[in-house]
Amino acid sequence: MTRKNRIQIGVLFAAATISSPARADTVMDAAQLDALVTGNTLYVEIPAGAPGAPEGGTAPIYYGENGSAAAQLPAGLKLVGTWRLDGDQYCIDWENGPRNSCTQLLRSPDGFVVLDAAKGEPRGIVTRIATGNVESL
Repeated sequence: MTRKNRIQIGVLFAAATISSPARADTVMDAAQLDALVTGNTLYVEIPAGAPGAPEGGTAPIYYGENGSAAAQLPAGLKLVGTWRLDGDQYCIDWENGPRNSCTQLLRSPDGFVVLDAAKGEPRGIVTRIATGNVESL
């Protein structure tokens, strides 16, 4: 399956399942995460007071097909590291930030909620997904 087909299938699957009441508020599994995250930039709206976002804001986060990761936090700090899938979560080892930072995506009627996998607490909401490293992170 080509990368383009995988992205199209992932986006169609995600769109279909978000509107389905039977699947509302469920944690995405490894196959869904792979289709949605790999090779894409996710724009995460981070609440005020979060690390790297004292006033809140949007953080684009790129998940490279080669396992590279990069993020631009609202306060200006750029994070770089590596990421991997681990069951129903993805984990990032930031070179200049937290190591083994694991996250789950929760499908809800409002979109994708980013959850701290260890604490089960929301980190933000995915507001947009773009194919590739559109921010040149």
